[in-house]
Amino acid sequence: MRLFLYFNDNKMKHIKLASVVLLFLLLPLSIYSQIDYYKILIPTRDGKELAADLYTLDLNFPKPVILIQTPYNKNSYRTGFPSSAAPMPFNLEHYNYVVVDWRGFYGSDSAAVPFYDRGLDGYDCIEWIAQQAWCNDKVGTFGGSALGLIQFQTARHKPPHLVCAMPMIKDFKTKYSDFYYGGVLRKEHVESIERLRFIDMDLITAHPAQDDFWDLTESANNYPDQIAVPMLMVTGWFDHYPTDVIRAYNDIVTKSDQAVRNKHKLIVGPWLHGEIGAEQQGGLEFPEAVGITDTAASQFFDFYLRGKTNGYELIPAVRYFVMGSNVWENASTWTDVGISEMYFYLYPDGFLRKEIYSGASSHGYIYDPKNPSPTFGGSRFNPFNPTILLGPRDQRFYVESRNDVLIFSTEELTSPIEILGPVAINLYVSSNRTDTDFSVRLCDVYPDGRSMLITQGIKRMRFRNSYSDPELITPGQIYKVTVELCDLAIKILPQHKLRLIISSSNYPMFDINLNNGGPMYIMGDTLVANNIVYFSSEYASNITWKTSPGTDIKLPDQTIPYGFQLSQNYPNPFNPTTTIEYTIPTLPSVSHLTKGRDMGGVVTLKVYDLLGREAATLVNEYKQPGKYKVEFNVETFHGTSLPSGVYFYRLQAGTFSDVKKFILMK
Repeated sequence: MRLFLYFNDNKMKHIKLASVVLLFLLLPLSIYSQIDYYKILIPTRDGKELAADLYTLDLNFPKPVILIQTPYNKNSYRTGFPSSAAPMPFNLEHYNYVVVDWRGFYGSDSAAVPFYDRGLDGYDCIEWIAQQAWCNDKVGTFGGSALGLIQFQTARHKPPHLVCAMPMIKDFKTKYSDFYYGGVLRKEHVESIERLRFIDMDLITAHPAQDDFWDLTESANNYPDQIAVPMLMVTGWFDHYPTDVIRAYNDIVTKSDQAVRNKHKLIVGPWLHGEIGAEQQGGLEFPEAVGITDTAASQFFDFYLRGKTNGYELIPAVRYFVMGSNVWENASTWTDVGISEMYFYLYPDGFLRKEIYSGASSHGYIYDPKNPSPTFGGSRFNPFNPTILLGPRDQRFYVESRNDVLIFSTEELTSPIEILGPVAINLYVSSNRTDTDFSVRLCDVYPDGRSMLITQGIKRMRFRNSYSDPELITPGQIYKVTVELCDLAIKILPQHKLRLIISSSNYPMFDINLNNGGPMYIMGDTLVANNIVYFSSEYASNITWKTSPGTDIKLPDQTIPYGFQLSQNYPNPFNPTTTIEYTIPTLPSVSHLTKGRDMGGVVTLKVYDLLGREAATLVNEYKQPGKYKVEFNVETFHGTSLPSGVYFYRLQAGTFSDVKKFILMK
């Protein structure tokens, strides 16, 4: 890519920024026996050739082709390519595959041309493949991270034989926030992608603010209106940029070619960048999310490349995993899921509470850049050090035990807290220096004491108001600073706690602030900072997030007893006629709540809309303990017809209640 930037002397200078690939390739998860492949060379429009491998069972039998374009060496697939019995997209019975090295990498190293648009190579590969005897004129693309980015770059050129694309764990923009989080260099990440030959660190650090360089870069890589094929996008809550992938999905849904806007789909699971579909994610396990992407890929490619009637078009547009409760939910769009605001306020006694602190207090800590708070887990990226621990990890020993942190937790929960969207940490702070950082970590504290990291973020004080116009602070003056965190879907369960850890560093994930207020990312003297967080009605430091309106339907303080169950309707989205099941148990005689009585009594089952308004009463009568079913015909219930949208249904028996969400699509 070639960019131009005007300097003060009004002379136009060339600026090189490689098409940035932010993360690492998802290689095949298992090692299979050696399979046959054919070495091929694919010609490009400028007379160069790209080295590729063709995987096929029959050179003379035309099949749909799935193209994988990689900068990480196509040879890796020669012993790691799954057999034809493996789940899609690796299915040689129904598909042929072409794996090609990027221009300038590995087998295609000799084709290197500075600033070349590799999306044109994708176009040329697809159109050449379509002319071969082993292709039936239909080509799809697949891959994650770097292999996801190039699918967007290819699709924007609209190759006639490209039918569909499955870009994972990457969006299409190259922008300031890819390299700087809250104005702080993503040190470990940027150093890693420099070693992978994707960027020049000196070029990145020469532009620490969001200046014209970044505006031009983002403008050159913002093209959702040029997408004209259906896409299946995938990301994970522990991925590096889940919010960016969600934004990219929303962009193509609203701006791509009209013919495909309603055909794009998004899956967001409880996954790390390099562990899509795996059970183990850092220090936690999610067996409910195993194999989801394999199944989705099979349905996606079968539907578009093979024309199979498999119901893919009926699958909800957005499928997301709610951690904690560990269930999959559906939505027509992610932005409609969490639309209510929830606040918890920081208290000087170390608690998070729903009410604003009525007193006036503050707590401070010392931040020494020579002894920064260490990164432990999280969405870090360093493929050159396989010993690094990633993802959700217990912060107690490496982070919380230090004296340069402030820790705030809810009391042990008696009813769940649900986060469905972005999180913001609003702090009122001061420092004795002219610049410093405020770093936060959000944790789910388990009953056994584990403080498992969910996500993390940071903000540099000089960028508290603007990333393009930095402004130093006055020592001792109180400022409001907001640290934005990525979107999440998590339910913090009863007997757990939500925890916020505040410090001024998270190294080496983020670069350190020298606290001297001088130029950034050059050698300089470090200063120790005394940083303070304030609590009062005027300076109400808080944490806020998006949640579902169903949270406004008050849940009881008591823990829901075993056996009391409101089942998630199936299928979801709701059919016009759907059966809802629920169970009312007999409680053990030791229950201090019932004194040996069962939960028999008046049971209510009601439906609410997004605003918490009652839409229907399904049950309101005396029920003995047992299992029950009720049919909810949304077309004719009490002579009304509910419109499509998001609803909640709530079961209450005595003092206990449970709430489930459903989507009605007509």
